[in-house]
Amino acid sequence: MSRYEIEFGSERVAVDLADEAEVEVFSPPAGLAPAAAEAALREALENPTHYPPLRQHVVPGDRVAIALDPDLPAPRAILDVVTDVLESAGVEPEAITIVEAARRDSPSVSGDRGEVAEVHDPSNPERLAYLATTAAGSRVYLNRTLIDADVVVPVGLLRRDPIAGAHGPWSVLFPGLSDAATREARRRAREAETDAEAFEVGGLLGSRFQVGVVAGAGGPAGFVAGLAESVRDAGLAAVERAWGFHPRERAETVVVGVGDAESPGGLAELTAALSVATKLVRRGGRIVAFSRVAGEFGPALARLAAAGEEGRSRRLPRGREADEDHPLALGLLAALDWADVYVLSRLDPDGVEGLGLVPFERPEEGARLAARSRSCLLVGRAERVRAQAADD
Repeated sequence: MSRYEIEFGSERVAVDLADEAEVEVFSPPAGLAPAAAEAALREALENPTHYPPLRQHVVPGDRVAIALDPDLPAPRAILDVVTDVLESAGVEPEAITIVEAARRDSPSVSGDRGEVAEVHDPSNPERLAYLATTAAGSRVYLNRTLIDADVVVPVGLLRRDPIAGAHGPWSVLFPGLSDAATREARRRAREAETDAEAFEVGGLLGSRFQVGVVAGAGGPAGFVAGLAESVRDAGLAAVERAWGFHPRERAETVVVGVGDAESPGGLAELTAALSVATKLVRRGGRIVAFSRVAGEFGPALARLAAAGEEGRSRRLPRGREADEDHPLALGLLAALDWADVYVLSRLDPDGVEGLGLVPFERPEEGARLAARSRSCLLVGRAERVRAQAADD
């Protein structure tokens, strides 16, 4: 027998597989050490892609807004470098405002260096202002602080979500810091449409310099700064290099770990991990997901859970696309249509069973499920992975 380990949340579990089993393992990229991360970010800000350095974009007296991605883990170290560069160019600390949408699982960032910190409220019309109308005819309302600023610098996590599509600093601005109705409409739009309009909004706002962060397992793994479209192209290529997993062929069993010690993740991360596993497992195979995901089901998932095995259709009802968790339900149904899915989580076990998943209570149970496999793929931090089997 050969022993493998997979991490999930703040835990890890050992999986023993037969020596003759075909096994491939994806391990998340390690993050840079703090000093190396600071040096890499300063290099990106000083030598950006297809654009002048950040320090040349500001003059003394400018009011600067930093649009911060609420999904960016431990952002303070990144903000310290960005604000230091701005202050070195003559911007006063109190003239810098950090604007971010509310975080799901941690307090919003504070202005530790004397900056102003603001949590965006998409439902408050007094904190929104009209920017312009896009070529597609959309009237764009953004956070008022962004509109009033002389310079806007978005800082965002670069990733390709298997459900939501591409994400980066461009989407932090729009739709992330727009009004509630726009955010909801963009959530349901096709990825290409959302990207195109996001870049247009950035141009209308005059926010051309953007900062993208490539995540690692223990902090940032790299940075890309510069012209928005160049950040997208170079940044997503860097994400593919760091998080791409292309095993030789699909496997009988795929084992995925979700979340880390800083963020155990939620239903979105669990569903994203299952979507990744669906691209790697053989039809009719087995997905074993280790997580400490907790939370309540949204309306779409709640309806599926309530329907149970006998009443559940493999299609969601028409006219319910506005449900906030509708994309999650679609991703979950796709996984269930492809393979048997076993899940360790802190979700309500009855609800999990109602969805068609098979809950298990202890990590050792999942390890025993995987141990029977003749071929197995193990994927850590699966919610962030870009996966496709080479034989597809």
